[in-house]
Amino acid sequence: MNQINIISDLIKWIEKNLEQPLSIDAVAEKSGYSKWHLQRMFKKVTGQILGTYIRHRRLTHAALALRLTSKPILDIAMQYRFDSQQTFTRSFKRQFNVTPATYRRNDLWNPAGLTPPIELQKIQISLPEPTFANFPEQEFWGITYKNNCDLNTLINKNTELRKQFFNDYLAKTFNNKRTLPDKIYSFSRLVKSKDKDNQDEQELLYSIAIEEQNISENTKKIVSSGGLYLCFKYVGSPASFIDFMNHVYFSAIPRLNVQLRRAEVIEIYRNHDNVSRLGNITEINVLDCDYCIPIVSLD
Repeated sequence: MNQINIISDLIKWIEKNLEQPLSIDAVAEKSGYSKWHLQRMFKKVTGQILGTYIRHRRLTHAALALRLTSKPILDIAMQYRFDSQQTFTRSFKRQFNVTPATYRRNDLWNPAGLTPPIELQKIQISLPEPTFANFPEQEFWGITYKNNCDLNTLINKNTELRKQFFNDYLAKTFNNKRTLPDKIYSFSRLVKSKDKDNQDEQELLYSIAIEEQNISENTKKIVSSGGLYLCFKYVGSPASFIDFMNHVYFSAIPRLNVQLRRAEVIEIYRNHDNVSRLGNITEINVLDCDYCIPIVSLD
């Protein structure tokens, strides 16, 4: 096995065990190499220091937990293997320039400091330049799906709800022999759990809507608050959408001089000709959409 495969497998194992003890000795034992040889190999293949990478990935997960859950800061520190809240606070401030308490409390979310996982064996996604768009407050008509999820299953749940909608909505459209609208919108947002016994969970609300009230009898009015958005174009398979979102949040946005505000994420789907020609809606293999994130520009 070559060095890239060795390190790639090790990174996957690290990602699954960020909440477990990950001393250099423990990681070296897992790899089967001496810690000195492993650290040299990791630096050669990735350009990063092994211990620093593990710490940055733990702090990135901790940052997401601070913004997306109600879990106490001390519990988050212990979850990601910091020996005290004070140690966690010092490390967190070095990476994000603010304390964990401030990071959670701020209305705006500064994505600078989030560290993406290293993916050596995946084709790197090249995103087109994002565009800024000012959306007006607007009424739509659609259906909202709800699901509770924890931080580790958040993106997968979002994907499941998106798939559920397209199956349900397109089936109804074709059964009623309707023409698909030029644009289909989705709005997703997270609501922190108010259940003290489930502070790790959040409620994911995924609404799918169009500009006319003609989906079904279950349609309800959905109001988009509008404002400034950063929009990324995506054309690709549904299966690759997760990689696309990870690249947007962990690689693209932290390099821009923007902060995220608390509002719904908007997906705008276009070009449905390929869908209308399908004999079975599960055959959809290309999504064409703008993925729009609510932001405040600091320029």
